[in-house]
Amino acid sequence: MGIANSQALTATRSNLFGLNPSAPALYGEDLNTNRQWLEDLGFSIRQSGHKHWVVTHTNPLPELHFYSENELAQFASYKGHHYAKHLLPENRT
Repeated sequence: MGIANSQALTATRSNLFGLNPSAPALYGEDLNTNRQWLEDLGFSIRQSGHKHWVVTHTNPLPELHFYSENELAQFASYKGHHYAKHLLPENRT
């Protein structure tokens, strides 16, 4: 199962990714470190406003919206690798 699954919560309308805000971020809370990790996975990160980041992968859609540095850190730590793998065109069926 791995650490990624052990820190996830059940997804809800207000927490679509099932992120656990109390789980420690694997790469720390530093915004630049989390941005770099996501960019290394092929994501583009654009800050759309104060505490609002829009994350995309190789295509403009889907857009993933995050409203705190903690949410972005949680996604980088626990969901980014999974989504990068499934958003790549060669991995789609």
